[in-house]
Amino acid sequence: MFHQHLPSAALGLSLALCACGGSAGYVVETKPAPPPPAPEAPRAPDAFADHRGDKVALGSKFRLAAKPIGVHAAQFVVSLHKVDWSTMTTPSGKEVKEGAAQLTVTKGEEATSALVPQGESKRFFGYRVEVLAAGEDYNKQRLTYEPWVELLVKADE
Repeated sequence: MFHQHLPSAALGLSLALCACGGSAGYVVETKPAPPPPAPEAPRAPDAFADHRGDKVALGSKFRLAAKPIGVHAAQFVVSLHKVDWSTMTTPSGKEVKEGAAQLTVTKGEEATSALVPQGESKRFFGYRVEVLAAGEDYNKQRLTYEPWVELLVKADE
């Protein structure tokens, strides 16, 4: 036999060569990996574009309560935080209650807050936000009073 004359190390080498043998000239080509795509520049947050709630037209009256509302032409979002109340007694003894809305207006990444009394307006980002009326509705399920305001947004004159 052939393997009897070979030392054991040579026998292992010959078996390894036979087991790993293959046809000569076979070349495996590897293609370079394509370069990774360039990362997209992160988009700056935009309160109006990102707002998924209700949106109203400029110059229309609307009621604002718990959920913020966007205003189309102004491209901003208005939020109501609370309504503050002041009570006065007239000389005749009649009690007069007036509200003031704590509003936040967000445009792009910028936000501005202000306390706007009922019947008055405040300028936000080149537009007038007028508080026409303010009030509270009683929520029987939560046993709380929830504030609301009626607003009008128009171009600053």
